[in-house]
Amino acid sequence: MVVMEPTPGAVTLESMHYESDDGQQFDGFHITGESTDGPRTGVVMLHGLRGTALSGGIAAIAYALARRGLECLAINKRNSGKLYETSDFSAIDHDIRGAIEWLQAAGCEEIVLWGRSLGATEAAYYQGKRNDPDVDSVVLAAPFADIRERSTMGYFEAVSETPEKAYEEFVETARERVADDRGNEIVALPRPVAGDVEYIPMTAQAFLSYRSPESDCATIDWTPSIAVPMLLVPHAEDRNVTPAEAEEIRESATNSPLVSISPIESDHFFSGHEDEVAEETAAFVSQARD
Repeated sequence: MVVMEPTPGAVTLESMHYESDDGQQFDGFHITGESTDGPRTGVVMLHGLRGTALSGGIAAIAYALARRGLECLAINKRNSGKLYETSDFSAIDHDIRGAIEWLQAAGCEEIVLWGRSLGATEAAYYQGKRNDPDVDSVVLAAPFADIRERSTMGYFEAVSETPEKAYEEFVETARERVADDRGNEIVALPRPVAGDVEYIPMTAQAFLSYRSPESDCATIDWTPSIAVPMLLVPHAEDRNVTPAEAEEIRESATNSPLVSISPIESDHFFSGHEDEVAEETAAFVSQARD
């Protein structure tokens, strides 16, 4: 269980609301500390699977970044919490653009996209798809190379001796439901957790948007198009993602002028190592700026 820490005294946390660029309303938190010399830097922080704006792996890192003079915007979006079960991955770029516009309206002159886990894939998807000139750098923390097929197929190892076949059958069932106008029906995606299996409920349509071969949810599909500096922050290997995936992502980022990797010996949420992650992020942002 990830335990939320109280907001540090040197940090201010204020609730906010923003509008995605397709007109939807969301909320989040603007997290600031003492101002520093240099441009005002805003960091859009994107949580992971079924997380929320101040989930583990986000809040404590945002506080540490704020103490270093970076303004953080930790957002809820169309796939936060249980909304993930019915969401469409391909639409997440609208929320990210809305958060960028909010930070710019607040006075930020430099924009960093910072995503953890699924949020890392979202950051890569956004910048690879849009090549947004307002984005100055991208940070991918605990990044998956390919959530779409490779990671999802691994889930089926917990329930089948032939996981590739089980995955293909699951995908085909979801496709059939969508074709029959039953895309809003729930499918139960198996996921190994601590020697057991949990089942993630998703609509068939949502499953296809994140987990099918035709999904956009693969970091390495988008990193070749990113033309701004990138920092990759992998963690020690666990059931979720391996450090080797960061190397694969780096090799794919052929259009970026700077790609750095800063491994952190921690779990998937960087528990107890949040300050280290923030220090690596702040140093990279400064390096990328110079």
